[in-house]
Amino acid sequence: MGLFKKKTDYSYYSSYSSSRRRLKVGRTVIAVIAAVVVILGIIIYFNFNRIQFLMKGYSWSTTSELVSSFDNDEEKELLSHDEMKHILKWIDNSNKVALYDEYEQFYSLHKDMNYEDIVDVVNYIFENQVPSLKSMGYSEKTIWSMLKDGAGKSDLQFLIDNKLTNSQTAPFRKVKGYDLKKINDYIAQYNTVKDYNYAVNIVNYPFIVSSNGQTKAKYNIANPDDYLTLVKKGFYLPEDYEPELVDPEIPVAPDCQNPKMTKETSDALTKMYRAAKQEGLELVVNSAYRSYQTQVETMADFVARYNTQYANEYVAQPGASEHQTGLGVDLTSQSVVEGKRITFGDTEEYRWVIKNCAKFGFIIRFEDGTDGITGIAHEPWHLRYVGEDVAKEIQKNGWTFEEYCLYNNVMPEVKEQ
Repeated sequence: MGLFKKKTDYSYYSSYSSSRRRLKVGRTVIAVIAAVVVILGIIIYFNFNRIQFLMKGYSWSTTSELVSSFDNDEEKELLSHDEMKHILKWIDNSNKVALYDEYEQFYSLHKDMNYEDIVDVVNYIFENQVPSLKSMGYSEKTIWSMLKDGAGKSDLQFLIDNKLTNSQTAPFRKVKGYDLKKINDYIAQYNTVKDYNYAVNIVNYPFIVSSNGQTKAKYNIANPDDYLTLVKKGFYLPEDYEPELVDPEIPVAPDCQNPKMTKETSDALTKMYRAAKQEGLELVVNSAYRSYQTQVETMADFVARYNTQYANEYVAQPGASEHQTGLGVDLTSQSVVEGKRITFGDTEEYRWVIKNCAKFGFIIRFEDGTDGITGIAHEPWHLRYVGEDVAKEIQKNGWTFEEYCLYNNVMPEVKEQ
């Protein structure tokens, strides 16, 4: 037994030593990571606002100026808003950090103003007027809405001076084209007509109802291709405006100078012609498109043949004629063409048109007894295409086209001459 010495197993000690080395290395790695995390944490802690400015989109140089110019609270105020593209301009012109975002928003509405003026106006509005307006029920969101609609500090001051509360002005501010300085007039008009759209529009453009008198101001129509554009004295088409025109597909009177009209007008007129034809009636185009220059010549001819007063009653002024839109059509009948009847207003065709034209999108534009609104004496032959829905609404309510536009806030886009 003694001849054989037991061999010692050192594998246990070798494994233990290796584990200790790995543990030591692991602790070292953890320590390094922890140190790095601590260092990064310190860097982030002391540069947290700088990092946020960079994440907002500010450049490194702008960020450097921001963190060197403001204290922590001011930096937090700036960081509560989106990036301000012109913030360096606000720094140059104002130390009122709390209003920098207001400067930026106001500048987006008035890019033609210089930065110094922007600062002056915004300071006045938000330091002197906004507190008073808030006490009158206007929220800051509402105030900004009015500013975006074009209001200035004089408009806001008008509200304050006249003690016009938010609840009083809110219904009128929903109407496109409102003017804060006319609110008292809107209120007075509303008390009569009981319609906010009508009140705002008739105050803004009193000449729409011709008996109110003609305006000295002239408005150029900027959207003449809109088939619901109101054209009359006060609202003028551009001299060079000419729509896309087509020849009608129905009979044309021998002495018709220009039967062309817009395609939608022609299509609707063809349908109406066929419906009348089925009842043994024959409609004929007597006149349609007239250019601005043609209207000049027509007006001059009526003045020469009659007098200025007569011409103004029966002829639209150049630029104020629906014939220039390609939507106006003067009708007659085959019986008038053949001399069996004297005027279209004395025919069965006319009586049929009165009852049925709305089904095809037409209205009798200048009805009997409406010249106080339209400014044009009765023209039984003159139709205007407005589309079926609008024509039926006008017929149902017994309106003129002017009244439809007033009640529905369908005003042309205009630029004052």
